[in-house]
Amino acid sequence: IVSIVASAPAPRSVRRVRPGRAAAPRGERVAMSAASSAAPAGAGDTGETAAIVNVVKAIFGAGGFALPWAFAQGGTVLVTACLLSSYWFAIKALEMLVQSQETLIAAGKATQAEVQTYAGLTQKAIGPAGDVICRVLNVITCFGITVGYMIFVADTCISMLPAAQAATYTTAKMLTYNLPVWLFMAWQRSIAGVNLISLFGTTTVALSMIWVMISALRNPLQLAAIPLADVSQFSGFFGTVAFLFFIHFTLFSVQEGMPEKKYFLSAANKAFLISMAISLVFGLVGAVGYGRGVSSVVVTMLTGVAGLVVKGLLALNLWSTFPLMARSSLLICENVVSPGKEAALPVSLAVRTGFVCLAAYLACNVPNFGAVLGLVGGVCCCAMSVFMPPIILYKSKELCGTPAAGGEKGMIGFVALTGFVCMILSVVL
Repeated sequence: IVSIVASAPAPRSVRRVRPGRAAAPRGERVAMSAASSAAPAGAGDTGETAAIVNVVKAIFGAGGFALPWAFAQGGTVLVTACLLSSYWFAIKALEMLVQSQETLIAAGKATQAEVQTYAGLTQKAIGPAGDVICRVLNVITCFGITVGYMIFVADTCISMLPAAQAATYTTAKMLTYNLPVWLFMAWQRSIAGVNLISLFGTTTVALSMIWVMISALRNPLQLAAIPLADVSQFSGFFGTVAFLFFIHFTLFSVQEGMPEKKYFLSAANKAFLISMAISLVFGLVGAVGYGRGVSSVVVTMLTGVAGLVVKGLLALNLWSTFPLMARSSLLICENVVSPGKEAALPVSLAVRTGFVCLAAYLACNVPNFGAVLGLVGGVCCCAMSVFMPPIILYKSKELCGTPAAGGEKGMIGFVALTGFVCMILSVVL
């Protein structure tokens, strides 16, 4: 499917940008390139097919397993509409980020290397304040994802126990037993083996999603039990969708790895379309198969030996990918304690221990995995991927002496306002 879709021509409106490379801030490029490292472009290739695969891989992870719960909560029609609109806003925001890069480079305000990361682009467009905003949002987002990971793994481990024994465990109790593993993984300062970890994670998620759908279809279908629309559940279903699709800050490494960067938007567009179709099928099948009471961690509802294997692989996947996901935020925290230099080993371990322990404390007091996705996806991911891109474009054009006007200015305001409203609704609803 990916190969067929990738063969379509790229839009001609995207101008080619001359590639440039420079060393990124410590850990930044590596932390955001885990998804792109396992599918490099071959010699003479535009890199579009590899980019499509990498973007799809970046979208799907643990958050995807909350899609059936999102459909069961928000309703089949409303969540489908949310997926469609999120796709449009995701592509529009990504276009704005690429246009910001091109504007700054064309005006001589930045080099390709300087705007090749989300943080670098934000700093060049907005200034030092943009860099601070980017770093704060990065830490908050990764911290929230860590809390979600912990709840996901704890609930999954409980579901692997015999029924009588599982009844004696709470999420908090299981998390305390898992805490040494999280600490050990956080203490890993080297991320050797990125390719292998990425491949393992992709395979695990794909097999798990297939098995969830097979298991769901074995149950009596409960379409009538699922509402068409329930706006009161906005935070849950929108946050889940946003958690998947609003990942723009991770896509710069995919763009950087493409030999022909003019195909980046075309590749991203196709990847988002494929991901939207997969999300729609997986979410609807899981919701209809398991009904309104489907768990926010749908894999916990799997039974049998196959279900046990799937759960175990997913838990291992999250543990192994945690150092990659959290690396950038951990380095930012270390830099606050040891500004301008690499943190000494004792300082680094202390910072990482505090990060994990605080996340574990919050995970013990959060009702479920879906609630975490609602806040992280609906607020943090939405801020970085919908609210910030139009502001970055507006400031870039203003900096280069070509301020936005007319329809372009209206579109910038519309996207920014929509992102802001969605962030507010994710908190109040």
